[in-house]
Amino acid sequence: MTSTNINFLEQSVSKFQSLDTDDRLTVLALLYTEIGDEIPSLCLNNVPNEKTANLVAQIQNLPQAEQLFALRQLLNQDEVGETAIPTEEYAAMNADDKLGFWYQLAQNLGTSIINVPDDYIPSEKATEVVDLLHTPNIEDLVTFFKRVL
Repeated sequence: MTSTNINFLEQSVSKFQSLDTDDRLTVLALLYTEIGDEIPSLCLNNVPNEKTANLVAQIQNLPQAEQLFALRQLLNQDEVGETAIPTEEYAAMNADDKLGFWYQLAQNLGTSIINVPDDYIPSEKATEVVDLLHTPNIEDLVTFFKRVL
């Protein structure tokens, strides 16, 4: 059994949740880009399931500006309004499915999924969260993802 640093986790989750939506998307993109290769062996079984693959495909079929809108909506489940994709499908996923969903999106950043613009400079708070999450313990990072997604 691995031990998770509870203080690290609480602090990371709290700081992440205090970010605005675009900063949260940036943090997710940067983290997945850096550690994406290590995630499948830990928790994804390397097999995307139909639910996640279907939702990723729906986002990929949107124009890039609408992709960004849809991703913002997924991170802000409590906001009501017009949705580009069925957010209830995402809301019904368990933590592992959500982790797999974001992983699949990250695999397509810059190709079929809108990427963080090259000239985008993350806020100081977003950079602080990314720096905080540079942990040698990948299990802590996976636990973080499962808590915030």
